[in-house]
Amino acid sequence: MLRQCVAPNQKDWVLKLPAIEFALNSARSDTTGFAPFVLNSGMMPKSMIWESRSEYPGVRTFAQKMKDAIMSAHDAIIAARVKQTRQANKHRRPAPFVAGDLVYL
Repeated sequence: MLRQCVAPNQKDWVLKLPAIEFALNSARSDTTGFAPFVLNSGMMPKSMIWESRSEYPGVRTFAQKMKDAIMSAHDAIIAARVKQTRQANKHRRPAPFVAGDLVYL
């Protein structure tokens, strides 16, 4: 991503880091279904261009939404692990070793 934003002379990459970090932290993960901002702070930062209303009017509501987000992310991670394990096991061969074989470690 950094390569796409930096000028051809590559002298301005340091200036681009905050915007790239913001973009990565606000991008939704396919595994968890949430952006890192949501899982770390419970909300997305306000838009830099448009004004937006707060999604969390009260502390209890905020805490409940945060708990729901973390539980949902946890479930999504477990589901992704199961799916990835099934896919990996489709091509897995049995071990060519049997008890008593000499092997290098």
